[in-house]
Amino acid sequence: MTYYQASLEGKGFLIEHEGAIKPHGFYTTRWVKANNPEAAELAAVELLKSDANLINLTLNNRESEPPPMIYLDSLNVVSWLTYFRRKPGAGYTFYLEDNE
Repeated sequence: MTYYQASLEGKGFLIEHEGAIKPHGFYTTRWVKANNPEAAELAAVELLKSDANLINLTLNNRESEPPPMIYLDSLNVVSWLTYFRRKPGAGYTFYLEDNE
């Protein structure tokens, strides 16, 4: 197993802002353990998809068009100690998406 730091970006997440529902993006980092980089990316994305805080904050549903997306920005191998101290990671830095 290898330990990874995954930097991710989300786009198209509908969040109430100043009384209106507006699309937001976010940046976040997650630490995962996986057999290869592809499995690490999937594990990091799954952590976000199952995060109750993100689910409860966003107003997207299955019919949302376009659907929200999560992109891998970077993936780095880290030491077991870094993974152990940081796993799985939490928090988001949100920004209001520009619709123009």
